[in-house]
Amino acid sequence: SGGMPHYLSYALETIKRNNLTIKLDNGLVGLKSSEGDDSKLGFGSVNELLLYRLDALDATVRNALHLAAVLGNDFDLLDAALTYEQMFRVRKTDRWESAMGLCSLFDIAIHEGILEQSFAVEDVTGDDADCDAVVADLINEEEKMRASLGNVAISLRGRKSHPLYAENRRYRFTHDSWKTSILNIMLDGRKAELHEYVAITLEQEMSEEAHNQDDLKWQLRVFRHWNSSGNFAKASELGLKIGSQMMIMGLNPQAIMIFNDVLDIWTSTGTDCDDEERYGDIEASILDSIDVQELEYLIKLNIQKGKAFSSLGQGKDGFKAFQSALDILHYAPCASSTDFDRSVTFPIFSGLFVVLKFGAVTQDSEFSYEKNLCKQFVEQARLNNDPVHYGRAVAMEGETLARLGNFEEALETLDVIKSIYDIESHHAAICKSYGSDRVGQAFHHSINWNHALGQTDAALATCKYIVDEIVPKSDPKNVHNTMCLLYTVFVTMKENGMALEARDIFNLRLVEPFEQHFGSNGSTFSKPLWKPILMLLDLQGNQDKQIDNIDEYLAQE
Repeated sequence: SGGMPHYLSYALETIKRNNLTIKLDNGLVGLKSSEGDDSKLGFGSVNELLLYRLDALDATVRNALHLAAVLGNDFDLLDAALTYEQMFRVRKTDRWESAMGLCSLFDIAIHEGILEQSFAVEDVTGDDADCDAVVADLINEEEKMRASLGNVAISLRGRKSHPLYAENRRYRFTHDSWKTSILNIMLDGRKAELHEYVAITLEQEMSEEAHNQDDLKWQLRVFRHWNSSGNFAKASELGLKIGSQMMIMGLNPQAIMIFNDVLDIWTSTGTDCDDEERYGDIEASILDSIDVQELEYLIKLNIQKGKAFSSLGQGKDGFKAFQSALDILHYAPCASSTDFDRSVTFPIFSGLFVVLKFGAVTQDSEFSYEKNLCKQFVEQARLNNDPVHYGRAVAMEGETLARLGNFEEALETLDVIKSIYDIESHHAAICKSYGSDRVGQAFHHSINWNHALGQTDAALATCKYIVDEIVPKSDPKNVHNTMCLLYTVFVTMKENGMALEARDIFNLRLVEPFEQHFGSNGSTFSKPLWKPILMLLDLQGNQDKQIDNIDEYLAQE
């Protein structure tokens, strides 16, 4: 038992159940001789003990425990029953009988000390009387609704339609070692199969219950099972949705973990041969066999991973993710298929350009990498004839020209952007593809270009255009985008005697929307800068104000 009381209790319980003790001549109790198979101890370690106990169970009980182990450390009987129905194609008329049969198998596991049970009706906790009252209230509510609607038939959907719903129970393994031992003896293919059945069941429940569709906790449950099943397409679809939600909430490290979990399906697959070529950490032989949809998901996952790293200011990791997407694109044979949507690849160029500004890419004196990247992007976007991606490509071209000191040429690209950019119809699509409105941000960059040419009036006019036209039509929840649009505006206004106006805009367009949508404890990349900026704008705007008592002034502010 290794000195673990929990394991020692298992050993003693097994010895007692199998009557393996004998009274010795000296009055003490010892183990029987192991000469005969009937009296043999049967195990020499805790792991062997657990397997010994499991092997002694009927095959039907072991199969039920296989499902339980895949469901997790704790699970609802209703989830197990619905999955069981999915596995064995149980008819609607046999649902109660099937559920009770599964319940009886779990009762045997409880008797064996493998599982333990607590009564539960959905999320309701309390004693049986309280739970009965809740069930009665649900029934009364349903009867009242039927009466109020006359002869209109009402049919419950999803979990609530199951005959077991009112008598649902919750089970948990008495110790994690039971679940681990069960999973260790299962074939990988069997585990993947059960995970897929569970994922299908939970996904159906999620689609039938409207409040579950946007429930991040529920989505993560479904995702875990799709990912463990090895179904790359389903895991990618849900993983991208969850990861994007996390990035909006500022949970970029958690989003990266989700993307890595999906990518691990293939990065951890393959041979141990060192000579095998790899692209994006995936073996070439795997990329040779993927289809168009899987390629698009692979590229999207690496792009989102790169965006998350970039939002954290980790340029080198962001570059690796974006470059992985580009390497996979260049190698995968199915990329040449007419069914492949090339627009999914455009954020690769944009992402590489962003991390390039972080200094994550080493360039030669001619800036060849940056020029070539920009040229590829503009040409591909032009051929695709999509204003969303073409606008981003032109904006990227303007930034490149400005970085090389060609400010007048950079400003000319702004004329092209104005001819194709419609914020009301393009903003959401640009943010979806690139994380923020990189096209609208070209106007914010142009403020600096005008300053470099000594054109202050033009710079101030652009500030007014951003504040009056672009920001009000932008998504207020995308605070990162708003900060990118307004930062240079604040600097310019401060330097031109409008610090207090800039402070008011900061509060109106950044602080208030952020607290409204995410709360004062929310997180975003630029938030640590807010207080210093507001303080600076306030001090700058009030520098000529007569102050009699500095302590009173600071207290008011």
